[in-house]
Amino acid sequence: MQEKVYKYRLKVTKQAELRFISHLDWQGLILKIFRRLELPLVLSQGFNKMPKVAFSPALPIFIESDCEMINFQVQKKLDDDFVENFEKNSPNGLKLISIKELDEKTAQQEPKSLENYVQWAKYEAQLQKEKNHVYNIEKIRYIIEKCLSSSELLITKKTKKGIEKTINYRNSLKSFEILDNDKMVFVLKAGQNEEIPSLRADEFLKALFGTYDIFKIKRVAFFDTDLRVI
Repeated sequence: MQEKVYKYRLKVTKQAELRFISHLDWQGLILKIFRRLELPLVLSQGFNKMPKVAFSPALPIFIESDCEMINFQVQKKLDDDFVENFEKNSPNGLKLISIKELDEKTAQQEPKSLENYVQWAKYEAQLQKEKNHVYNIEKIRYIIEKCLSSSELLITKKTKKGIEKTINYRNSLKSFEILDNDKMVFVLKAGQNEEIPSLRADEFLKALFGTYDIFKIKRVAFFDTDLRVI
């Protein structure tokens, strides 16, 4: 008889010093916390067994987040003190926002991979005046309007084989606006989809402004295919 498996989703922050670590190191950090908590993680089948832990699409280095997600499976229900123990073992910048148990109905409705479930990501970008000597708000507004009115957003990337390839990412930009506090808010394609390529926030801003390090960037929300918040 197959033992019951319990599935959970955490939503956490990745802020402060954690913005300097890679996605691989981020995965290792979460698994280290799980080991400290002695969670009975469900393992994959096969010779090289791995914990069944899935992560939302990789966050580029130097970008913070309020919405990183972690799906994991355990062999028994989480203890009542899980939240307290998780926070005790988490470094500065990692804060637990929510925890959700995924029932059988939810698990069947959603794709198995978070990379397939997450389809869009919302970002905020604040101009850092001490690092900026070129752009003012009027110029930024003009660039935004020009971007939205164009049918092309051409970005050149190198493939894994080192070949340069120029792609039109215009359909990868869902929305783009600037708020009253001079903060830019935009929604970009994320996750895996053959029809629309995913677009990183740093690459998007660099394409428009020639650089991205004059902005403080934060990922604030994920959406599914129908633009429903996850």
